Amino acid sequence: MVLGGLLISAGYHSETLPVTRLTWRDLSGRSWQWQALESQRAVVFVTLSSRCPAVPRYAPRLNALYQTYQPRGISFFGVYPEPDESDEGVHSHAHQMGFQFPIVRQDAPALAKSLGATHVPQVFVVSPKGKVLYTGAIDSVTQREVGQHAYLRAALDAVVNRKPIRIAHTPVVGCFLALPETPTPSTKSAEVTFAEHIAPILYNKCTPCHRPGDIGPFPLETYNDAKRWAREIQYYTERRLMPPWKAVPGYGEFKNATALTDEEIQQIARWVSSGMPAGDLSKAPRPPKFQAGWLLGEPDLIVEAPEYELDGTVGDEYRYFVIPVELPENKVIVAIDIQPGNREVVHHANMFVDTSGQARKLDAADPKPGYENFGGTGFIPVMMLGGWVPGQRPITLDKPFAVVLPRRFDLVMQGHYFKRGKRETDRTRVGLYLADRKPTHKPVQLLVLGNRNLRIPPGERNYRIRVQWRTPTDRPLYAVAILAHMHLIARGCEVKARTPDWRTIPLLRIDDYDFNWQQTYYYKEPVVLPPGTIIEAEGWYDNSSHNPNNPSNPPREVRYGEGTYDEMFYIFIGVHDPKAKTSYLIPASL
Repeated sequence: MVLGGLLISAGYHSETLPVTRLTWRDLSGRSWQWQALESQRAVVFVTLSSRCPAVPRYAPRLNALYQTYQPRGISFFGVYPEPDESDEGVHSHAHQMGFQFPIVRQDAPALAKSLGATHVPQVFVVSPKGKVLYTGAIDSVTQREVGQHAYLRAALDAVVNRKPIRIAHTPVVGCFLALPETPTPSTKSAEVTFAEHIAPILYNKCTPCHRPGDIGPFPLETYNDAKRWAREIQYYTERRLMPPWKAVPGYGEFKNATALTDEEIQQIARWVSSGMPAGDLSKAPRPPKFQAGWLLGEPDLIVEAPEYELDGTVGDEYRYFVIPVELPENKVIVAIDIQPGNREVVHHANMFVDTSGQARKLDAADPKPGYENFGGTGFIPVMMLGGWVPGQRPITLDKPFAVVLPRRFDLVMQGHYFKRGKRETDRTRVGLYLADRKPTHKPVQLLVLGNRNLRIPPGERNYRIRVQWRTPTDRPLYAVAILAHMHLIARGCEVKARTPDWRTIPLLRIDDYDFNWQQTYYYKEPVVLPPGTIIEAEGWYDNSSHNPNNPSNPPREVRYGEGTYDEMFYIFIGVHDPKAKTSYLIPASL
């Protein structure tokens, strides 16, 4: 529709036009044109998608911003421009998110194209004359519900107070925006195709998490799935953010590695840059099948956490559930399978053993099922029985190693929940696989290296902390697994062993530590630590505003503690001591 030769309906043209020359219709049927908005101090457009997992996290914040600034002369529009969205799907998603501002679907592609949108969610603050005053991220919150900068709020404050916007452009953390494109025909046969090259990579390393009902925010089971998320796949694999594997190659040989090789990463990049060719799909491998039950067969003993209901907010929640366990006589634990009841919200789960009764006291003091405690268990564990992270397979100790515990103990499950803005429930269950105890079984102990003398000054970009421990001088130890635990401003760690004959044995190195991706790494073969070996561990932290994970703005002094803004430095190593008769904790902390 043309009005005075200036306004053109956003849905009926292919060329890019200034947003001031467009007209669009929202879901209520109301038609909008720029003249009706010229009296406003600014107009905010935010790109949205029913498929982008970042949108639910931002929905409450967008509504709060709308409520604050709409009465002060700022208009808001939510724009769903992707071609594979349906009107019904957009209606449903916008309703589920509870968006209070007008939503545009029909004319959204041209609006997004006019604004130069590239990501979801991406915001544009436009002046009454059509000038983009700010574009980029809503704020600096990415994985956790803390952030240093409220970019959109700062921009809108400047607008309503008639002051210059200090930061006019920021990078967006979210999903790539898929807009209608004209396909470019190729006369050459593709060198890299989904069927031959990409499907084997995805099915082996990605689909175990990216499938319906699991933690992956979108499925990667078909060619269409991979094509739809191709740019995200390339972006995250090139930066080695996915699959989540933090151990640096060459610092320990692990049997549960999920990291992609350089060749696999390059193949994905070539596939995307060549237009995501399918190849002969009849020759593609079949997507993997996943059993709904227990992968190792029916466990010998199944224990369950109480059902827990998550509220309808967005963010992270940490909960500890106390599960009484009684083992049959003369049994050892040789494998454990942890099955979250709701994998869409369980980020990870760790299993600790308590025989002190302290966890029960903490549970009794909390009116909800379990108890809340960030950063630590609230008691000294007798043992740790591993954990579950996205894509984790059952934990199996190779013969002759086993966990040897008292018949009765409390299994304390630490659940890290990622709440998605709606009420959810979870009831995680744990399957224990047992074996008759034999003289040949070798009990596994848990060595805990730690240093509580943390005092990180504000602004310090490379704070270092160290701890070391000497193994017994009369016998070797055998390391079978390792886990690093730090908090939000941690950047990396390294663990190595120095033998009496001056050899160095690398045990673990992480250069891009992420609190949200803590994993237990299992050695392919037990690492022999000769008598008198010194295990050295070092961690480093960035307490400056340059660290995007820093929850404090401005940075503040950070000390040891279990709070969200506190820090820790612990290295857990599963070892076997030939003199040991049972499994237990070996404290080696300062």
